[in-house]
Amino acid sequence: MKSQKKTANIIRWIARIWGTFILAFVLFFLFAHIFGTEEGGNGFNNTRESISFIFFPISSIIGLAIALKWEGLGGLITTVGIIGFFILRFDLISNPFFICGITTPGILYLVYWYLSKGQKETVEKNRK
Repeated sequence: MKSQKKTANIIRWIARIWGTFILAFVLFFLFAHIFGTEEGGNGFNNTRESISFIFFPISSIIGLAIALKWEGLGGLITTVGIIGFFILRFDLISNPFFICGITTPGILYLVYWYLSKGQKETVEKNRK
């Protein structure tokens, strides 16, 4: 029980550090794109690009930010957003930034949530 709790905490801190780094990185590029000096930006060319933008970077930013407080919900939002992004942009599935960089913290948050949920259920059973 104690080793599972320690493992869960290590997973949580790896996800938090990694996720915060990715969150800052993605926010930096989003702000640079929005407030950049590019003249004549065309915006989105079609609906597919608009929906892709919702899946990445918006869902990743929201998911990783929420995961700092609620790990399960934030990990789910991040992971589902990246999966939706890969469905729309299958050509980017081989990009290691998306596979390792963004998906991993979301999955680690989900693993932590699952492990901590199991610990809470065990504690509640022992109380009865």
